[in-house]
Amino acid sequence: MRAFPMNNRPMPFPSELEESEPLPSPALWAVCDVMSREVIAVNPDTSLQTAAELMLEHAISGMPVVDEQGRLLGMVSKTDLVRQRLAGEDESGVTLPSGQHLVDVTTVEDVMTRHVLIVPEKASLTEAAKIMVNAGVHRVPVVSSRGTLAGLVTTSDIVRWVAGLP
Repeated sequence: MRAFPMNNRPMPFPSELEESEPLPSPALWAVCDVMSREVIAVNPDTSLQTAAELMLEHAISGMPVVDEQGRLLGMVSKTDLVRQRLAGEDESGVTLPSGQHLVDVTTVEDVMTRHVLIVPEKASLTEAAKIMVNAGVHRVPVVSSRGTLAGLVTTSDIVRWVAGLP
């Protein structure tokens, strides 16, 4: 059995191990070792139209909402956008100029989920996975010790780790 140091060198990915070697424990891996660092995020004043276009362009189902200092304010998802659309313009009480739609003037701040689960970047992969399973979510924002968005850990990130893929 091989010992895996908890220093600057990350432990080997599962695919780097011999078949007879056990997988390294996810409890020994920090979220920051497997999270997605390049995250598409929006500001609260982003229009729903722009948010929808970003989600479609990047094939994502949701994204963090951050302030100008990078602090996490909430999450916006495709579900939030659909819910807003289904609410309909009639129920909003908003009168818009001809040719404009509610999606053009409604902002992410109006529909985002404000109370979201977070995980610190030094948390273990096991901790993050438990949070995701218990909450029934597929992504959790990762925050730095300064309270700013550091990344996003997703079920895909965890599956990639298990498969030993970058």
